[in-house]
Amino acid sequence: MLLAKPRFSKRGYARGWWKGVVGGSFKYLKLNQTFPVKKEVQITVVGKVWNANKGKILALNRCLDEYFKAVKFFLSFNSTSKTYLHRNGYEKAKQLFNLNTALIQTARDKAVEILKSFNERKKEGKVKLEKPKLKRVSIRFDKRCYSFAKTTNVLTPYWLTLSLNRMIRISLPIKFGKRQQKLIEEALQGKWQFCTVEMVKRNGEWYAHFVLKKEVELIDEPETFIGVDLGEWNVAVAVAVSKRNPLKPMKGQFWSGAKIRYIRGKYTHIRRNLQRKKRIDLVKRIGSKEERIVNQILHTIAKEVVEYAKQFPKPIIVMEKLKNIRKNMNGSAKLNRRLHTWSFRKLQTYIEYKANLEGITVVYVSPKNSSKTCHRCGHVARKVNGREFRCPKCGLIYNRDLNSAINLARSLMRGAGWGTRERALNPCMKSSAVKADGTGEAPHFSAG
Repeated sequence: MLLAKPRFSKRGYARGWWKGVVGGSFKYLKLNQTFPVKKEVQITVVGKVWNANKGKILALNRCLDEYFKAVKFFLSFNSTSKTYLHRNGYEKAKQLFNLNTALIQTARDKAVEILKSFNERKKEGKVKLEKPKLKRVSIRFDKRCYSFAKTTNVLTPYWLTLSLNRMIRISLPIKFGKRQQKLIEEALQGKWQFCTVEMVKRNGEWYAHFVLKKEVELIDEPETFIGVDLGEWNVAVAVAVSKRNPLKPMKGQFWSGAKIRYIRGKYTHIRRNLQRKKRIDLVKRIGSKEERIVNQILHTIAKEVVEYAKQFPKPIIVMEKLKNIRKNMNGSAKLNRRLHTWSFRKLQTYIEYKANLEGITVVYVSPKNSSKTCHRCGHVARKVNGREFRCPKCGLIYNRDLNSAINLARSLMRGAGWGTRERALNPCMKSSAVKADGTGEAPHFSAG
């Protein structure tokens, strides 16, 4: 049974798609759900302010101080309504702060975002404060108060002009890395659209975060479902299931979590020793270094997951909804600390945006019993111990992560109306197994 042909709306999406797929929130697909053919994707390109005039840096620093006060001013209203803040605080903010009117509006928007995020964290029990405590902020410039251009200057070809207030405009030279420069060149050619620029001050240096967006064409009738299971032992396990032959999962791929576990353990040990010596300043520095290393590993894994999916015809990536997963962690203190540093949602975000750039849709499904269900006979085991899944009904022995990935892929296939269940073993059939941490095709079964 094929998916219904998409019916387009003015925005270019198949009707009803938003009800099922994640675009920042988790929802589930319904039977015969159609897929989007277009989606707006965003990326952030970071450049460094390079060798700027001291007077310009001083002006930018002063603007940061004013902007920080403006955000705190809007936070004092304790409201997440932009309309309320505009009516009650905009005119007063114009009198209090020496900022461009566009910057006052972005300060208002940033205050709303900060308060919403704080309220969500408070609702989840992650913070105990009554009000958000603002320590630092970045300056958000929209199209009304910045311009960006490439010049003929060989040393500093890229220049960012910022309007700080009615009297002061500054132009800053921006330096990019090779990958970032390629994306900026594409944006200047019209392949990407410039949105906002976030000016971030970090360790005394200024960085420009350019937010770019574009609309990409997505696969509307997928033929291969890529199940991706995330975990701690194996950071990711991917397996492909074709609609043409759903009974035979194709060769899977594993990404070990050993390197991340080593990095986390190493820096936990260093932090503990520094805390004993009361070197809190070094603890913060170590923490940021640890996150940069782990983020780089996650980016590499996400890229390889997408490359794995691209080798199959018309792929769609299926991952599990992991919202509130930390609430169910009831292990030892050491285990809980290790699991709480598990960057599962961050990896999902990286996979999703890298996949969307390649025109591949990402869908999230319920993970209920995905690791306990036998992908061959459908039996739900009471408990899974170790790295192997052993089915008490049909005798299947399989890598538990690979088994879970297959179930994730098939859960979406069932939503599309395609049958996916393998037949169980009978007494004259021999069982075969995929060993724990193995990589290979799903086992075949033959009589005799």
